[in-house]
Amino acid sequence: MKFSRIFEEIFPFFQYIINSNILRKKSGRKDILSFPEFQEYVNLSEEQLTIRLKEERERAAFIDDKTFKLTLSLSIGLSILGLTAAFLAKAFFADVVILIFGIGIFYILVAGFLALGALRTIPSFGYGTDFMLKSQDNPLSVLADSLARQETMNLIRHLRNEAAFQTLRNGLFMIFLGIFLFILFMLHKPPDTIVKLWAFN
Repeated sequence: MKFSRIFEEIFPFFQYIINSNILRKKSGRKDILSFPEFQEYVNLSEEQLTIRLKEERERAAFIDDKTFKLTLSLSIGLSILGLTAAFLAKAFFADVVILIFGIGIFYILVAGFLALGALRTIPSFGYGTDFMLKSQDNPLSVLADSLARQETMNLIRHLRNEAAFQTLRNGLFMIFLGIFLFILFMLHKPPDTIVKLWAFN
């Protein structure tokens, strides 16, 4: 596995920020149809372009809804974190466990910010008065241009959804790792020591 892939899995939010900025600049280019992946769009019929544009706009709403629902998973993750932290706080455990839980909290909070980003309005294309006026002169070119820009913005939505999921996954992994280490800690402590620790707290 390449280092870049490992870095992306560990810090998915950094990769999302980089890629989303690149795609936003791309969607703002006047010559967006000059990119290889969009050059053939003008060969589609007006009806085909209209259908595809409608599909992409519906897909945008679906992705935003899916990403926002990650906040539900976030709430569950935070609940687990709170209960676990309250339980573990009753005992004296190694600093490394505290650090692991801190990293888990960080990941979950970042995932929450990414998921809440679905509430922000990302530009959509292929609607409005200006679009209708431009379509009267050269409908194929305008539709192809709008479709290319809408697909690019939807790719940003997709990347945001994936980044939020991966970040939440990493946070929960750190929490479960902390629980595992705590269990090992408890297993290696004599029973009378554990009783004293709980009694002291």
